[in-house]
Amino acid sequence: MTSVELLHNDDEVLDPTDPTLRTRGAVKVDGHGKGSWEEHLDGTWTALIAHETFRAPSKEALAATLETYFSGAT
Repeated sequence: MTSVELLHNDDEVLDPTDPTLRTRGAVKVDGHGKGSWEEHLDGTWTALIAHETFRAPSKEALAATLETYFSGAT
């Protein structure tokens, strides 16, 4: 089974020109860095993996979406 972790990075890495961001971090899949994620003030979560964008309504839903994506990609 694929393991996806959404790691929180320091809030100081937020882009000050994007006022929609709440938090941001890194995506790890099976212990390897694969991309990044962002939580937006409207409650949505996005991940950018290899130039592909994934969107979900929560952190848990985003992790589940990525687990499904990477389970099929192996």
